[in-house]
Amino acid sequence: MLDTGRWKHLFARMVDWDEPGRRVIPAWGWAALVALVTAAVFAGVRHGSLLAWDDDINLTTNPHLRALSAANVRWMWTDFEYMRRYVPLTWLGWAIEHALFGLTPSSCHAGNLLFHSANAALVFLLVRAILELWRRDSPLTPSTNLAACAAGALFWSLHPLRVEIVAWASGRIYAQALFFLLVATLAYLRAAPAARGTGSRRGWFTVAVLAYTASLLTHPLGFTGVAVLLVADIWLLRRVDGRKALWRDPANRAVWLEKIPFVVVAVAVLGITLLARFHARGLWDPPPTLAQFGLLPRLMQACYIWAHYVWRPLVPVGLAPVYTTLVWFKPTDAVFVASAAAVAMVTAILWWRRAAWPGGCALWLVHLIVLVPTLGLTEYPHYPSDRYSYLQGVLWAPAFAVALRWLRARCDRRLVAGLGVATLAALSALTVSQIRIWRNSETLFRYLYAHVGDSGYRADIAFRLGEVLRAQNRLPEAAEYYRETLRIDVVGRRACGAHFGLGLIARAGERNEEARQHYQASLRLRPDFAPAYAGLGELLAMAGQRDAAVASFKQAIALDPEDAIARAALARLLAR
Repeated sequence: MLDTGRWKHLFARMVDWDEPGRRVIPAWGWAALVALVTAAVFAGVRHGSLLAWDDDINLTTNPHLRALSAANVRWMWTDFEYMRRYVPLTWLGWAIEHALFGLTPSSCHAGNLLFHSANAALVFLLVRAILELWRRDSPLTPSTNLAACAAGALFWSLHPLRVEIVAWASGRIYAQALFFLLVATLAYLRAAPAARGTGSRRGWFTVAVLAYTASLLTHPLGFTGVAVLLVADIWLLRRVDGRKALWRDPANRAVWLEKIPFVVVAVAVLGITLLARFHARGLWDPPPTLAQFGLLPRLMQACYIWAHYVWRPLVPVGLAPVYTTLVWFKPTDAVFVASAAAVAMVTAILWWRRAAWPGGCALWLVHLIVLVPTLGLTEYPHYPSDRYSYLQGVLWAPAFAVALRWLRARCDRRLVAGLGVATLAALSALTVSQIRIWRNSETLFRYLYAHVGDSGYRADIAFRLGEVLRAQNRLPEAAEYYRETLRIDVVGRRACGAHFGLGLIARAGERNEEARQHYQASLRLRPDFAPAYAGLGELLAMAGQRDAAVASFKQAIALDPEDAIARAALARLLAR
């Protein structure tokens, strides 16, 4: 039977007295509640699959995650080509998960859910710290302030823009990086007001530096965090006195000098990241030159990104894993000119009115700063994906909390509470619907195929969908999407794979001449495509052309020495 007395006792321990005769949940209770609500809304991700959307590259076919051996750990800390980023803690985390749970779909999604729920609690604590530092003289009761902070954190965590990070196993990299970045920020805010030189301050400051390092070693998403801390020093903590010399004044100079550890870490990781980006090999293309992607297009693309992540959280419908606006664009088109004008105008107005609206100016500056790594300055084409809003979206949490506090001071509390609950319920419904899209590769690619429009990128999605259907032995449907790939992109990078896929389907139907034609077509597009040589070798061997088959298998093995099937086929031929 349910022991109601025990539960009442536990609830009584979770609350503090806010005012005579009234019980209120304390801060840690609100943080736990935010995490639990977040986990409940995103619980559907536990039934998802690993996707043929980088999960295959990062997780299922990555040989370095299968054991925590010395060689694999060495690879994790020395490789910066596999993902074009230096992400040793990401690889290490997945390797540990593989050792403990097998790196299954369930364990991957459970880990993502755990990180996101923890991040929701940390965002609540961050919003609470910001509001306490910014407005110490709030006329509202502590319970109302905590409720507003919780609503702000839930506005961030329950937003459908978060689905990509939580429902996509490879999205762990962003959730883990933000976790450490939030810990670093909270520790820095805790250390800054403490008495200089005390053990408490040194301890919190050390935690901030270590957590910031861990975040960048997970993913360099937050390498501009040093500038964010400086904005916090000026506008939130008020540690920099603009009336005095910024460097000669001892107090101001101390604020600058204490950023040195953060700068050293950021510069080191950024240097390795740029080295990896400019020496891309294998799957990745090198960054475009200025002749291929000029300064004006890069600037207009950056302005578009800055503007996109302002309006997108307010219009959370029609979301997709990828948007093709920036695949082929003219920088003088109306949307890019309007974006640049809006960014310039908002920046000028907020800077001009920074004394009257310091909070708005600070939030806008942080918005511009944190999006710098996602502007695509070294990428063409670039995609303004939902996952890039994971860090920037945190700014909406204090904004939503402040808006609720402002309304509560002027309106009936039931009206404000109803508005907040209705907003969060609507976001939750959109999130649950969005999770279904990410359930498996087929649902994801069918949704994308219907939403990317008749553009060149649609060929990529059609090819991916064909590969998924062929793996499920649904060959007629797979052939339809392979042919659609060739219709859209006759000589592009996916055309080679589409011809090879049609060759495999023809071979399965014993239409050998048709299969040979498709294999040869794929080799005309890509002469170094080893699987096509192996497929041709099989057909030649069946036709009795032994010498030609041996040559074809040898070519396949020379291009891909790890092709065990081609090696076995060649061995059988030679044994005869």
